[in-house]
Amino acid sequence: MPYIDWMGKDDIKDHHKSIAYKTIECKEEIGDIDSENMIIKGDNLLALKSLLPYYASSVKMIYIDPPYNTGNTSWVYNDNMDSPLIKKWLNDTVNADDLSRSDKWLCMMYPRLKLLRELLKDDGVIFISIDNAEVTHLKMICDEIFGIDNFVTNSIWRSSDNSNNDAKQFSSDYNHTLVYSKKSGWSPNKIFDSSKSTHYKNPDNNPKGAYFDGNPLNSPSPRENLTFDIISPNGTIIKPPKNGWRWSKETIEEKIKIGEIRFTEDEQRIKRRTYLSDLKGLPPSNLWIDLNLTGHNRQAKYELLNLFPENIFATPKPIKLLKFLLEISTQEDDIILDSFAGSGTTAHAVLEQNKEDGGNRKFILIETLDYAKDITAERVRRVIKGYDFMGKDKTTLYEKKLTTAQILKPETMEKISKEVNKILEDEKPNYTKIEKTFKENTIKIVGIKDIKSFKDGIGGGFKYCELSHDIFDEFGELNSKLTFDQIAKHIYFVEFKKPIDKANIKAPFVGTHKYKYIYFYENKFLKRDMKELIKLNNDYKQIIVYTARTTISDDELKDNNIIIRYIPYDIKDN
Repeated sequence: MPYIDWMGKDDIKDHHKSIAYKTIECKEEIGDIDSENMIIKGDNLLALKSLLPYYASSVKMIYIDPPYNTGNTSWVYNDNMDSPLIKKWLNDTVNADDLSRSDKWLCMMYPRLKLLRELLKDDGVIFISIDNAEVTHLKMICDEIFGIDNFVTNSIWRSSDNSNNDAKQFSSDYNHTLVYSKKSGWSPNKIFDSSKSTHYKNPDNNPKGAYFDGNPLNSPSPRENLTFDIISPNGTIIKPPKNGWRWSKETIEEKIKIGEIRFTEDEQRIKRRTYLSDLKGLPPSNLWIDLNLTGHNRQAKYELLNLFPENIFATPKPIKLLKFLLEISTQEDDIILDSFAGSGTTAHAVLEQNKEDGGNRKFILIETLDYAKDITAERVRRVIKGYDFMGKDKTTLYEKKLTTAQILKPETMEKISKEVNKILEDEKPNYTKIEKTFKENTIKIVGIKDIKSFKDGIGGGFKYCELSHDIFDEFGELNSKLTFDQIAKHIYFVEFKKPIDKANIKAPFVGTHKYKYIYFYENKFLKRDMKELIKLNNDYKQIIVYTARTTISDDELKDNNIIIRYIPYDIKDN
């Protein structure tokens, strides 16, 4: 497999291992206090590392919309790789002066993707939005990090509902979405696409609903054992198709009994009846061009403008796109992560999807920039609680489809023009705005009124969190501000490379996994402690004790199947 190389890669390829763990502290709870949803303000590289003790191999779906490295410096987030935060990080990590903009972007993405993979479940999947500027480089580093065998597809999303007239060469009307699984063999959920089922009808009011009588009955490949005649009720012999029937004789007879296979009126042929209600859906396409299904950028802007009157984001993603990804990749209790959260569309989509199907999906959002609280979290708060917004009430005032002959007659067009102008003049006082369009030979006038309204909240909740203390202080010791729970979760992850699976941790007990018990004695492990543990663990499983020191001899520890790990050094896992 070809590997990509760039300036700074040697410095960055294992950088994720040296990142310090930090604590994640809840600053505010919004809505349902029992919610496990989180929005984290802080450097997403640090946040991803700090999530590992809690969510390693636990996230079912990851969606990220990282900077595209277009060079644009006018957006809310800087897309020229020269924001103060990125510049400082690069200068601390690599020799940034020698790096091109693309080198810097690759250095930024690589360790974050490494950590994202560690957070992903074995049956999980990641979706990465990107445009043409870096899609080639991104695929190469993803092939390296996730494995080329785990590349699922490069989906094309139609991001624009109209072409850009100001484009210098080609109008850019789509984005890529690279899709990778954690392990090979991942497959998306099947979906029901109404646009592909319009041929299902119910002309006779069948109680089972709409149906289609034309699905194939033949075997897709030659099968001698499926080549047999079928006898109709009137004795007509129906010969098999070229490759034979799709099913065995016994199966076809059963399908005839239940009405799934029916004889034509003349009994010369058979038809297969498929009911729409029985369909389990189709595999999703990797060509996302149906705007009704996956939305578009202009729609996303309106969605955000409903929540924030000012235009705060140039390229938010539409809710429909994220709900589509949730539909094809998650179940009702899964965890969803977005580490480039932006305006918070992912959380918004999760909440809406849960409301629609009664699910309990959990979201974790990370936003690095300062708008994390005032925009990202505030958007989600408004979605949960409800909000005031300026809506638009549209009324069609005039609509007339013209023939080519009418268009070519000046007297006809003059008459229509007078009609249109009169409507425009008469209705102008009644509407905030009046739009006149001529499209597909149809003249249409629409009156638009701005209406102030209150949008009810859809419920749910989340915790607004920030990165706080380092696990270890400046002297390399365990931070004295840490709680036992925080230490316990870190120790458990270091020991087993998985999050602790229960919340009722009680000092000094940390947890158990398979044949091992773990305990934490911060200062000193004494003989009385040992005797107590042996009494508690009389099944003679292995006991692992994290402590600063002990006076118990190595032989005695060995005899009692106790392993000592000394803090802080034995728990510094990078």
